[in-house]
Amino acid sequence: MPSSPLRRPLRWLSRTLGRPRTGRSGPGGPGELSAPAEAAVRGYLAHRPDATVVVLGEGLGTGFGRLDNGRLTWLSVLPPGDAAARRLLLPDGPRRRTLDRPGTGADWPSLVAAPEHGVVVAVPDAPARLSTVAVRELLAVCAARFPGGALVLDALPRWRAAAVLAAGRHPAVAAVRTRPVPAGAPSSGRPRRGWPWPVRTVVCEVRFAVRAAV
Repeated sequence: MPSSPLRRPLRWLSRTLGRPRTGRSGPGGPGELSAPAEAAVRGYLAHRPDATVVVLGEGLGTGFGRLDNGRLTWLSVLPPGDAAARRLLLPDGPRRRTLDRPGTGADWPSLVAAPEHGVVVAVPDAPARLSTVAVRELLAVCAARFPGGALVLDALPRWRAAAVLAAGRHPAVAAVRTRPVPAGAPSSGRPRRGWPWPVRTVVCEVRFAVRAAV
C-alpha cells in the first residue's frame, strides 16, 4: 500500500532531524532555544496555557524549567541514543516526556495527546539541521496536523527565512512573524561561549489557522 503524501515528508524530516549534530552544537549538546524563540513560545502559551510544546532535537536543553506555566505538556523528540542520555539526566515527569524516534519512523505528531488544546513546535539550531526543503515540509506537516498551532524556527538567516515568509500565502497559515536575534546573544539558558549569532539572523514564528467547524 503506497505511503500517504503526509507520511513521505514525515519520514524525510525524521531522517533530517535525527542526524547527529556536528560542530558547536554536538550530539547531546544543550539544544537551547534563543531568548527570542522562547519569547515566541511564551507568547503562544499566554493564549493557550494548556498547549503541548514539542521541541525537535532539544538535546539536553532545559527550556521546560523556564517556560513551564504549571499546565503545559512538554515533548522532546530525539533519536534513540540522545533520548536515552536526556532521560538519564532529565527524567520524564507528569508533564514532560522524551520521545525516541529513529530516522525510519516519524510518528511524533500522532503522539500529541490533545492537539485541540494547542500545539507549538520549536526547532533549536534550525539552520544546522533543516534545509530549505525540509523547512517547507515541516510547515506542511504542522499545518495539516496542528490547526491553530504554531511553529518556531530558531534561528534562520534572513535569506532562508524568506521561504518561511512566503508560507504566509498558504490558506492554512494565519500569520508569519520574525524576531531578530541580536549578535552575540546566547540562549536564555546557560551562555554559549564562542557562539556569535549572526546579525542577520531571525526567529520565524508561523501561526496556523483554526479550521472552521463543519
